[in-house]
Amino acid sequence: MKTFNLFSSAILTLVMAGIFNGCKKSNDKKTFCKISTVTPIPTGTAIQLTYNSQNRLNRVVSGTSVVTYEFSDNTTIVTNLVTDTLNSRTTVTLNPSGLAINVRAETGASGANWNNTFYEYNGDELAKSTLTTSIGGSPVITTYSWSNHNMVSSTTDTTTTNFAYYSDKLRQSGDYLDLIQLLQGYQIYRTKNLIKSIAGAVLTYEFRSDGNITSLQATNGTTSSFLDYQYQCD
Repeated sequence: MKTFNLFSSAILTLVMAGIFNGCKKSNDKKTFCKISTVTPIPTGTAIQLTYNSQNRLNRVVSGTSVVTYEFSDNTTIVTNLVTDTLNSRTTVTLNPSGLAINVRAETGASGANWNNTFYEYNGDELAKSTLTTSIGGSPVITTYSWSNHNMVSSTTDTTTTNFAYYSDKLRQSGDYLDLIQLLQGYQIYRTKNLIKSIAGAVLTYEFRSDGNITSLQATNGTTSSFLDYQYQCD
């Protein structure tokens, strides 16, 4: 797992290189609401999401960056074009539970520059990841700890990142970890509850009357960043 840098342009760029929540109409008929736009506030380029007929994300556009998603059997291919030029292609291999077990990201048309991450699980809980790259060197190994079906820490070398959750709120579309995984095109963790903090940065959510998350605020010390969500409901 990479270091979390909440809402920075770097993390959004990384995610662009990758659920649905039920809501109710006035007649209480259940339908599906999908995130259609994510906008960093007060400044930032809106991220537009579109879905295929199976309600799976198939295209994300943000400025000159376009990401497409192709699904087949146990493989997902995520392609990122910037100004119509191939920036990266990521090939994801999934286990029977639909979690990623191997992710290979190649940069540029030749694919000579790459990184590959192999994921290991204890059931459906991520236990270990091993990152190797085309530049060589020792693999980067990260281990993960879980409690009550929530990932509570990740440790790489001597660095540990801690996570906390809202015990009274279940994970749903718009959760920060879910958003990252939705945009990157694959899942490596399925937590039980809505994430509350990452490495000391506190996440605060606002909800619409139908229960969907309308905005997310990340506060780290005296600095705050915001994401605004728009939905498409069928």
